[in-house]
Amino acid sequence: MNKRYGITAVNLLKSFPSVLKNDKKMNALATVVANELENYKKEISLAELYSRIDELPEELLDRLAYDLKVDWWDPEYSIEEKRQILKDCRYVQRKLGTKSAVEKAISAVYPGSKVSEWFEYGGEPYHFKLLIDATYEKVEPTKHQSVLSRVDIYKNLRSELDGVEYVAIPEGYCRVFGGVAFAGIEMNMTTEVSVYGME
Repeated sequence: MNKRYGITAVNLLKSFPSVLKNDKKMNALATVVANELENYKKEISLAELYSRIDELPEELLDRLAYDLKVDWWDPEYSIEEKRQILKDCRYVQRKLGTKSAVEKAISAVYPGSKVSEWFEYGGEPYHFKLLIDATYEKVEPTKHQSVLSRVDIYKNLRSELDGVEYVAIPEGYCRVFGGVAFAGIEMNMTTEVSVYGME
């Protein structure tokens, strides 16, 4: 860490109020405390939880979710999903009841998922569908139920979930070669597959 900005006795004493700097006893006490704090830099960094989510053990993630009131938490999620939910939880809590809150919360478990609002698919007013990207995820009924049971927590109270569509977009490459010399064209092939149901 750069000593110019880090926890050092010099930096801590710079922030000491000028009124107290003139008091010899207070200045001596501040110097002792600043020197002690400098000795415990590593221990102080252990108190940084939110910035170290990717390093924390799973048990601590579960406790942190409870402390941060992440009501859509599921202890059965994978550790990667738990980490992403904690990273996104403040955003979701600030945006509760909006399309973006639902998309952010679902995307922690199924990355790239979207919300299709009623006017986009010809549904009834204030209804929506979840378009869950299952391209790289295995769709499991228990995980599906877990995700659906928590949608009510972060969606708008008046909105109704019409259903879930699992969309898979496999990507591959097709190479076409022709001519006498080595010449080629590389094309990206995309096919969209939708799976309805699992309600």
